[in-house]
Amino acid sequence: MKSKLVSLCLIAALLVVAAGSFSTARAQEGREQVTIWHYWGDTGTNAETVQNFKELWEASQDKCSLNIRSIPTADFKRELSTAILAGNTPDIAVIDNPDFAMFAAQGVLAELDDRIAEWGEGDQYYDGPWSSTMWDGHNYGVPVGSNTLALFINVGLAEEAGLDVSNPPKTWDDLMAWAAALTNPANNQYGITLIAERNETATFMWLPFLQQTGEDVATLDSDGGRAALQLWVDLVEKGYASPEIVNYGFGDIPGQFMAGNAAMMINGPWVINSLQSETPDLEFAVAGIPYPADGQPADGLGGENFSIFASSKVQDCAWDFITFTQSSDNIVNWYKGLGFLPSRDLPEEQTDFWVSDPYMAVFLDQMQYARARGPLPNWPEVSEVVQLMLQEALTGQVPVADAITNAASRITPLLEG
Repeated sequence: MKSKLVSLCLIAALLVVAAGSFSTARAQEGREQVTIWHYWGDTGTNAETVQNFKELWEASQDKCSLNIRSIPTADFKRELSTAILAGNTPDIAVIDNPDFAMFAAQGVLAELDDRIAEWGEGDQYYDGPWSSTMWDGHNYGVPVGSNTLALFINVGLAEEAGLDVSNPPKTWDDLMAWAAALTNPANNQYGITLIAERNETATFMWLPFLQQTGEDVATLDSDGGRAALQLWVDLVEKGYASPEIVNYGFGDIPGQFMAGNAAMMINGPWVINSLQSETPDLEFAVAGIPYPADGQPADGLGGENFSIFASSKVQDCAWDFITFTQSSDNIVNWYKGLGFLPSRDLPEEQTDFWVSDPYMAVFLDQMQYARARGPLPNWPEVSEVVQLMLQEALTGQVPVADAITNAASRITPLLEG
């Protein structure tokens, strides 16, 4: 009798649990499901951050749920384009900011002007990231997070050369002088290493030097354009940078810096963990990218933007998730979890994570100078022209002036088209 009573109690308890689970499932089924595509991977800190925010957001309201899909970076643009053609787009996509205008110009993204005006927080973002969400005078996204570039300096090699790392190079002339002092052919040591492979990363790294002169791709055929290209050519021709930079990408230059084969490099905050873990004895400093004495600071802008597709049937929920990640209670954990710099000017009390780190403080300071690539719907084609120009000039195939003129003649029709 006692065992029967226990069994009945267990059955009753299981029924209660089952009923509760069924009720929860029914409640979840009753929500509007938002599908988000990103390329941050299914495992690791980034994936954990997105999953945590999914759970936090779903617990904060009872109308919406989130379905997450991660697509490999190399396949993301192709899969998104295929989905657009098939009419099977996600509700939210995370899009690399130089590619953003390409999708906005196709008319497939929802215009967010009214939502942003009602939200009232658009003016809190830095100009660079915010401009990357714009196309044809309208807003189609919200910055997810950002990155910038900076100059890394090997402290030991700089001190051996009699250079004061506390007073790093600030101008192009300073940069050239430091690169000369840090070049030691006997030790297979170049003063600086750069990226000039035929890839978007080369444009990302060289474009700030052009923008520091007050010019951009639309005004490439200018004194500023020629000066920016000549700077890089001089670094190679004088032996301060390896001629092999035309084959270098972001995966190549950290190794040269860590091995002491390059005393300086331009890179992003994502490389810091590798430097510290792989070469713990390497002392390095980080400084802003030098600019011409008669120019202005400018830096490269990396990062992504949220977008909502116009075909989405759950745009209110999609917008609610986006603004949830950007709320004052959540935004610091969002940026930190994804390894981003803030895309917006946060209150001082929220920036301690970055400001207290001597390296990250430099990158954060550079955000005020970060400039978007484009935004242009045919940016990939424009960037390919810049990459070819760098290859031709840095290998000595084409003189600087001709390389600039040739590139400008190819870019102009792209801008007009």
